[in-house]
Amino acid sequence: MFRKAVVVGVDGSPESLRAVAVARRIAEAAGVRLQVTHAVPEARLAKLVGPVPVYVSGVFAQAMADTRRQLTARLRDVVAPATLRTLEVRAGRAAKVLAERVARSRAGLVVLGGKRHSPLARAVRGSTAHYLARALDVPLLVTSMRRTALTRVLVAVDLSAAAGRTLATGVELARVLAARVRVLHVVEPIRYTAVVLRAPDVRAFLERSRAALVRMVARFGIPESDLVVRRGAPADAIVAEAAEWRADLVVVGAQGKGFVDRLLIGSTTESLLERSPASLLVVPVRRSKARRRR
Repeated sequence: MFRKAVVVGVDGSPESLRAVAVARRIAEAAGVRLQVTHAVPEARLAKLVGPVPVYVSGVFAQAMADTRRQLTARLRDVVAPATLRTLEVRAGRAAKVLAERVARSRAGLVVLGGKRHSPLARAVRGSTAHYLARALDVPLLVTSMRRTALTRVLVAVDLSAAAGRTLATGVELARVLAARVRVLHVVEPIRYTAVVLRAPDVRAFLERSRAALVRMVARFGIPESDLVVRRGAPADAIVAEAAEWRADLVVVGAQGKGFVDRLLIGSTTESLLERSPASLLVVPVRRSKARRRR
């Protein structure tokens, strides 16, 4: 996964510059190319060129060249000169531009700077991170606004077969960065739709869950002291564990739920994008061809 190029989106903001610094560290540690991409929204281009039609010779090209020059000045102290020479500036929505760059370069990771958006802003303008978390087939790393160090990696998994990719990706990145790994499994409270005569033994259930977690991570060589089972709502438990353990990065899997699923039962990934105290790595979970067709 981390033997391919790293694509990072930049818009000149402090959050995006922190994301570039994190992406550079990962790319250098993994020995892969770093590709910096900037998308210029059509509305901003219209403001730059004014009332003059964009088809007038040189006006559109000059606006793009000015944007590139400004970005280059801001990035000069953040990335190597060789990376600046491959800086891509394109017109269009950021999510679409980044997705196309990933497809062309066959990148293995996308990095974005984390920003807080209100629910209304996401509904009206959309969020690049939320869109890419659902659309990409490669991991997406959304950096924290608080810190850029990546020395503690918390991998949150369920006990399904699909969790293997999430765990392997988190462990691989941690080893690339020489970071410590902790694996978390959250057991959700059992909700009954009818009266039951005998409630299950919660303690026994947690013990079985921990035993299953130990078997899952056995091949990665993670000590049992760094395997944690918590009980509660997934997003709440992950946020609490990340804060208590002072994690720098949280790794979760995304199943690409549709709009109706997210509306009715919510999305742990989307909640963490807004609430996580650390950077967040979203790993897409591969689905079967039959399920994709459905």
